[in-house]
Amino acid sequence: MPKLIPKPKFITFDCYGTLVQWHSALLTGVRAVLAKHVEVIGMEEAQVTETVEALRTLSMEQQQRPPYRHYKTILQSSLAEVMAGKKLSPQPSDGETLLSYLRTISPHPEVPAVLQRLRTQFRLAIISNTDDDLIAGTVAAIGVPIDYVITAQHAQAYKPDHRLFLYAHSVMGVAPEETVHVGMGQVTDLKVCHELGIRAVWIDRFGETLNPDWTPEAVLPDLSGLPELLA
Repeated sequence: MPKLIPKPKFITFDCYGTLVQWHSALLTGVRAVLAKHVEVIGMEEAQVTETVEALRTLSMEQQQRPPYRHYKTILQSSLAEVMAGKKLSPQPSDGETLLSYLRTISPHPEVPAVLQRLRTQFRLAIISNTDDDLIAGTVAAIGVPIDYVITAQHAQAYKPDHRLFLYAHSVMGVAPEETVHVGMGQVTDLKVCHELGIRAVWIDRFGETLNPDWTPEAVLPDLSGLPELLA
């Protein structure tokens, strides 16, 4: 496997999806919300998946609408809007039911060991579109010390807004070219890295089609090959 040269000072990571099982946690949370409305819609899995996709799309749209709002607020308002669009009657408790499944998300199986190896050679950081308190339990569940956890709440901006990455680099005291960013998101991660001159490694867990405009330095199916790539 080709190596990334020169070696970076920091490895930065997207968290949700890249390091932890965000997609399954979101699916489980939405399923729990809809279960309270089972008498209205039933619990067909296709409807759950459709609701999750609508929630993800709308929440990403809302992240880019000024003024800045906390991620928890965006998730709750997006959920209510999606449910209303499905002719359901959102309940005040629905948003908190969803958030309860997103406060502590388990890492992907290979992640703790990989991060433990990497931290012997590099400093590690997370750059995430979330709130400090929402991600705290998830970072703790990874079980490996992370030097910096930088959220949209700090920068008052969400990826792909450049301000979140620029803020993170300022806090870490590094230039973009002194880092390598590892992420799953094409728009939220690869696009920004291309525009800011940050070397990127794309974690393609779902076999997606890569946008050729944002070609990363490497593509991996999970984090297992990352230590060798960065050695």
